[in-house]
Amino acid sequence: MKNFNLETMRIGFFTDTYFSQVNGVTYTIDLWKRELAKIYKEKNIFVFYPNSEYKGSTNEISLPSVKFPLYGGYKISLPSAKLLNLNLDVVHIHGLYSSAIFGISVAKKLKIPCIITYHTPTHLYTHYATNLMSSYFSRSSTKKISAVLQKGLMKWEKFVLKSCDLITVPSNVIAGYLKEQGIENVKVISNGIDINLFKEDTRQRNFQKDKNKLCIGYCGRIGIEKHLEDLIFLAKKFDGEILIAGEGPAKKYYKQMANKISKNIKFLGRIPHEELPKFYSCLDFLVFPSVVETQGLVALEAMACGTPVIGADAMALKETILAGKTGYLYKSGDVYELFTKLQNGYKNREILTKNCVDEARKHSVENTVKELRKIYEKIKTEKK
Repeated sequence: MKNFNLETMRIGFFTDTYFSQVNGVTYTIDLWKRELAKIYKEKNIFVFYPNSEYKGSTNEISLPSVKFPLYGGYKISLPSAKLLNLNLDVVHIHGLYSSAIFGISVAKKLKIPCIITYHTPTHLYTHYATNLMSSYFSRSSTKKISAVLQKGLMKWEKFVLKSCDLITVPSNVIAGYLKEQGIENVKVISNGIDINLFKEDTRQRNFQKDKNKLCIGYCGRIGIEKHLEDLIFLAKKFDGEILIAGEGPAKKYYKQMANKISKNIKFLGRIPHEELPKFYSCLDFLVFPSVVETQGLVALEAMACGTPVIGADAMALKETILAGKTGYLYKSGDVYELFTKLQNGYKNREILTKNCVDEARKHSVENTVKELRKIYEKIKTEKK
């Protein structure tokens, strides 16, 4: 078979979300793009994304789009002439909707491999649609609509995934879930983190009001599915400060809840990416109550900074957090268990911290890109 020169291979990323949106998918794409450019040369890595106020480089190509009404800040790309005359060797999709349609279509037209990375189980986000319907329908009707919508989204996800040559997932938990749905050809690859950026930074603890107090916190998108009520209700028992960093559609809801519960909760808003190591380093523990994570990059970033993580015993966090080694798991919604695990954590924090740094290094983006390189070469050769 013909051997391919990796340095001249042209990779096209098709994504449903990109800057100026701030989320794990966006940062993963940007990190992969920068690392892959060291191998393939920057001019050979393309990103196609819904247009926004972000003005990308020559190889970051915005597509016409409209606002997605059910989830604030997201957009749906529209057909574009920019996709008609592409010269690519591999299509790599990061999304399940308009980006997937475009990517699959381009791959078929060019007769090239099509890979998709499964970042988000979108069928678990139907509450955003049903919340909008709640004022028009009864609770029982809304539940029925939600169930129908969730079932439909699961069917759509399966259709998209089966239309691609290979699916990459960031954890064994998600690989197992997809295989239970009858989806094969799944490869597990960590999304990876920048361990050159994420490392302990003890120069200042400027995110805290009182440097002498215990301090825990959360970082990430603030949505209902993240279940920040667990962290907020914990404030009644926790004698210290709780810092919540990030933005999202449920921020107002959670701020109102926090104001009624305790004065030791502070919402910091979005922290610039390059400042996150300082934030993680000022925490004694990161508390991660989310139940929808396919890997939990925030947990890995915190661990790389030497901060143990206490997270919900759900989806991929069961794998990302090594219970008793890099943190602890608790049953979602059980604030008493969360508090108990936090107490255990303080007793064992020194050893947890060391384990965190060692474990996080296994998830360096350099390791991820080595695996991607093997995949691109193998799948391109097989497609021929």
